[in-house]
Amino acid sequence: MLFSKILLTDSRKRNLPHSEAEPREVTVSSQKSPRGPGLFESLVWFLGAWGLHLLGLLLTAGVMAGIFVSTGIAWNDLVIQDYLLTQQLTLVAGEQFLFVSVALLAAWFRLRGNLGHRLSSRPLPLQHLFLLSCIVIPLATICGQIHQWGMVGWKVLLEYYPHFQSLDTLQAMDMLKSMSADSPLWALLLVIAVAPALGEELIFRGVIGRGLISRWGVTAGILMTSFLFAIAHVHPVHALAVFPMGLVLHYVYYTTRSFWAPLFVHFCNNAWAVLLTTQADSAPQTTGEGLSFSALLTVMLSLVVFLAFLWQTRVHYLKADGSEWTPERNSLELPVEIPLRLSFASLPLLLTLGGLVPLFGFLIAITAQL
Repeated sequence: MLFSKILLTDSRKRNLPHSEAEPREVTVSSQKSPRGPGLFESLVWFLGAWGLHLLGLLLTAGVMAGIFVSTGIAWNDLVIQDYLLTQQLTLVAGEQFLFVSVALLAAWFRLRGNLGHRLSSRPLPLQHLFLLSCIVIPLATICGQIHQWGMVGWKVLLEYYPHFQSLDTLQAMDMLKSMSADSPLWALLLVIAVAPALGEELIFRGVIGRGLISRWGVTAGILMTSFLFAIAHVHPVHALAVFPMGLVLHYVYYTTRSFWAPLFVHFCNNAWAVLLTTQADSAPQTTGEGLSFSALLTVMLSLVVFLAFLWQTRVHYLKADGSEWTPERNSLELPVEIPLRLSFASLPLLLTLGGLVPLFGFLIAITAQL
């Protein structure tokens, strides 16, 4: 049973109890594992992702306009435009459906199938799931605060370069606010939280990040992947706020060695944004607006603590003799040549509970501001 044994050899070395997967008996693969795209191909994937969004939007709008006209109403550009503006959620849903479907298919072909193995989609233990959950609110709050600071500078910039104001139409949060007015919560979560998390993680962490880390190393690869992930959100302020999100998403992928980790954090962050938007009047402070110094300090400390806990409990692959296995090139993919045991440290309960103190301090600080 996964994580059912205690690995004594590595435990003595790190003075912490470890969990271990039973040795995996795997067959030797005669096909060399794909490295993933280099920098140029990564740019092609990046542009292709944006092309998919645009194509999905145009196709959905075309189908909806055709259905609208088929009801017997004469074609009128203004009437159809007004109709499409009232169907924003449907437009985004169609766009996201095409994006996720093609992204999944393209990743499968690029990585030569078996995405579960290529992406290292092993189940997350409860300890890592708990730590990842504790990261969501601090990370979303810090990104929200960066967005607020960025908007201050953006408004100043618009005074000198007003033609940049056209980019404000691409603000994701503004679109979410307009859609949340008359859309059910489950539909918003499906379209805004589930679909983007799956599609973007497949492309940026699963494909682009795989190739850039393999070729440029962990640090440079994560930085370049996170930069592409940020500018994919178009609006400069939104990109600035999303950049640290990209860094953390790849960090949790690297420490847990499971594709479910960034997917889970990405989904929770998007779902948190949806919930805050639909309940904006009752929870304005948690978006990062008007944070006091004490609240900002405690939320940053909380994020650092749980990121450190993830590093302390990061996953290792051990050989039969207890020595740690490292891949020939930087990769999160499970090996296929030798049987390995999966190991990670278990944090003491009191230390884990102690890590919640800064998070509770943050919640108390923002409650005092209400």
